[in-house]
Amino acid sequence: MNSLRTALAAGLLVVQPIAARAQIEITLKNSFIEQYKDLTSIDATFTVDKAHRTPNPPAKDGDMHIAGRAPQIGLATVAEIMNAASENAAVALVHSVEGTGDTVRITGAWRIWCEHAGIVAQVQGNNLAPFTTTNPPHVFEIHPITQLGPAPVLDSWVPIDGYTPKEAGAAFLNYENRKSQISVSSTRNTTTIATTMAGYNYVEFKMVLNGEQQVVTDGRFVMAQVLDLQNELLVHNRRMVFVKGTAPEQKVQTLQAGDTLHVLGIPRIDLALVSYRVRNRATRPDALTWSLPYEIVVVGVYGDTASPSR
Repeated sequence: MNSLRTALAAGLLVVQPIAARAQIEITLKNSFIEQYKDLTSIDATFTVDKAHRTPNPPAKDGDMHIAGRAPQIGLATVAEIMNAASENAAVALVHSVEGTGDTVRITGAWRIWCEHAGIVAQVQGNNLAPFTTTNPPHVFEIHPITQLGPAPVLDSWVPIDGYTPKEAGAAFLNYENRKSQISVSSTRNTTTIATTMAGYNYVEFKMVLNGEQQVVTDGRFVMAQVLDLQNELLVHNRRMVFVKGTAPEQKVQTLQAGDTLHVLGIPRIDLALVSYRVRNRATRPDALTWSLPYEIVVVGVYGDTASPSR
């Protein structure tokens, strides 16, 4: 493992083109990619089809899963309230509209990730029947939620007490070596990402800010090094996502290049890198077979954080 980490940190791992047996295909509208590639979150008019009766216990991650559909997304979607046991009003609102056909406004971090994709191609814009399970095959999540109906749920963006996150070395090795193939349909104005099943949902790690923060309308992005909890370098430069108004976003505002943040994060496909590879495919066709482009949504900050690394 140490040799693999060292190679990863040094940028020496060679990524081969994806095998023909790729299990998952995600087809997105190019307009959607361009709209959300530099946004941290999405605002959706959500029809709640099926929700967990009660939140998961903390040892199982503490989330509440809400399966449904939204015209702004056009894909099977699961929205998740983080630390849901402390969000009684939001949970009650979900159950009040569940299965009724009524909609509720949900805002939160958009997330495309192949943890529960199944084997059916996920095509944006296809007709979707109401779901009868809280975990239908899906690649799109609103996770975590920041607002549900009129009530904000920003207080839920904290580390999960009683949950053991994934170990950073194993998680980032998995992310960095996830293969992908990107293809473009000019006639349909869509982009398809082919990849394989991925996990490692919540990971605990340290990030060292590499430079200036990119402020956007709904939060900010920052490039950062990734370290494990023993301060071993895992990744030289990866984009981190901070959703506006959350505790992680408020904390990172106080930091500058070289500072360290001890965080809890979840991975998602980086649509900005997808867009870049598509735009440059004529001069860099190999870019379409590079490893899966990903970024990390920072969903919690630990108390021993913001220690300067200088």
